[in-house]
Amino acid sequence: MFNNIFKIEISANVVAWYGAIIATFSIILAFLNYFRDRTKIKVKISQGFFTYGNNLGKEVNIFIEAMNVGRHPVTLTGAGLTLKNGKQMFVIRPELISFPYELQEGKSVQVSLDRNETFQEAEKENSKISYAWYRVATDKVYKAKFRMKNK
Repeated sequence: MFNNIFKIEISANVVAWYGAIIATFSIILAFLNYFRDRTKIKVKISQGFFTYGNNLGKEVNIFIEAMNVGRHPVTLTGAGLTLKNGKQMFVIRPELISFPYELQEGKSVQVSLDRNETFQEAEKENSKISYAWYRVATDKVYKAKFRMKNK
């Protein structure tokens, strides 16, 4: 008598729709994991002085900072500036780091350039600085727009 009351039937259409929904969610989760786990570098430009004890340095420097905002370490292979005419100015001998440099998750690093020398080199090329950049081992370049004026 109870067998007739609690009879459940599942059609093939319901099973097919269930499989399609689960597969769609799996694909969406796979894409979200892929985008979450990509390398992400944020590049920031600033200027300032070096301090030595109680003394300020005399030269104004341009600082190009790379921040690893991704979930995995990333290897930086170079840094520099790109001029509006397409030529690049590379940071050859950074004082604080040496390339290649492994930047851990959640950490940052910066290189510095003498501001006056940098603008003089750009003027020699009859161009202005367009953006600052860091290159990673996969040859991807992360950029920040350069907004400083030569005063």
